[in-house]
Amino acid sequence: MIGRAEGGTVIWPVAEAYARIRGDLSEVELIAIAARTTVVAGRPIMRQPVGYVVLSRGPYRPPTIHEIRYGSAEVGEQEALGSGLTFTGVTSGGGFEDQLYAARAEDGGLVHGRPAVVSHVSGGNATLAWEPAQGIVAYVGYSGSQLDEEAIAALRRLAERARALTSSEWRATNPQIIDQVNEPG
Repeated sequence: MIGRAEGGTVIWPVAEAYARIRGDLSEVELIAIAARTTVVAGRPIMRQPVGYVVLSRGPYRPPTIHEIRYGSAEVGEQEALGSGLTFTGVTSGGGFEDQLYAARAEDGGLVHGRPAVVSHVSGGNATLAWEPAQGIVAYVGYSGSQLDEEAIAALRRLAERARALTSSEWRATNPQIIDQVNEPG
């Protein structure tokens, strides 16, 4: 296979384009996954390697991201997060996780009993993200004061208070629709 493998990333040509896999597996394991990936009718297809489980077959980037924004004072965390903006959202697909491998992420403790990470993915000063269900990423982030242990603790408190909205609850918020390209860097 002609391509490049370094730093937890494998890039290789496939179907007149290039594909990329990032992860915390060894270079040999990532190359084995890449070798089992083809493109059929414009969609990537991976033959599952022995010992691994395919968790999601959806798009890399979801067509929509649901995000709600608040003032940090509105959610009672102005002291820890500053007078800026606090946001929470839900996304799906591998795009968010892929960005975590490209960025520096730190252990964020547990949220609802699930491992969480702190990073700069999704903007702001920091984002605390966890996987409440397979293939779904929930996050809470902020723009305001500098990232420190107090800010991380505040994000964890907000995350513990978070809950998923039903479709009707989401529509009842009268969400503003902003047409943007969901194309992470």
